[in-house]
Amino acid sequence: MNLIRTCGLGLGPALLLCSAVLAQQPDATPRHPDGHPNLGSVPGTKGYWEVRPGVGGFRPTGPVPFQPWAKAVYDYRQKTFTKDSPQVDCKASTGPSFFNSPGFEIVDVPEQQSIFILNIAGPHSWRVIHMDGRQHPPAADRRPTFLGDSIGHWEGDTLVIDTVGLNERMWVVGAYPTTSQLHLTEKITRPTAKTMTYEATIDDPGAYTQPWTGRFNITEKAWLAGGEMFEYICEDAQR
Repeated sequence: MNLIRTCGLGLGPALLLCSAVLAQQPDATPRHPDGHPNLGSVPGTKGYWEVRPGVGGFRPTGPVPFQPWAKAVYDYRQKTFTKDSPQVDCKASTGPSFFNSPGFEIVDVPEQQSIFILNIAGPHSWRVIHMDGRQHPPAADRRPTFLGDSIGHWEGDTLVIDTVGLNERMWVVGAYPTTSQLHLTEKITRPTAKTMTYEATIDDPGAYTQPWTGRFNITEKAWLAGGEMFEYICEDAQR
């Protein structure tokens, strides 16, 4: 158990030493009382993440293993993105696209065993990550939706989100096509108070020949300490 985690747990004799060390680490990752990272604002403060040019941007970590039809769709979407994107047309999206919308907040509610991820743009939507140990519904009982069914768990300091049950109307990874066979795995870490790392693995045998991964690093410019997410009604902007 490292010192920061010990501080989070508030274990007696180490507490004064922890306080001294943390006082010298103003950018240390904030933590909940049980020791796991707090990916949002700490109690008594405000703040949210705002992804702007230069502070984010999802990129594949290697060649994307397209099926031929998926590559053709991707190339077409690249040319017509602002016209065809459902996100531009105020539809909800999950995965990497959700975090580029353009600001978001992550709210951990332990008493509900849930983590909520809220965003500003699109239809002002939110995702619910169930942290109570449940499994996904059987495939036969799933109703494909824009945001899917998400369950999560912690692997050390990394939040792992597993999502299935997604429809084919949303664009989960920008212009990259996906099908209802998509199994999305996301990993989120907060190395410091003002930075975040996001990784997503796209496992979709309907569109790709094998799973592939992309990531982005959100720089310290993206954390708006003291900021509050503002109202942005996408549908109104379309009129």
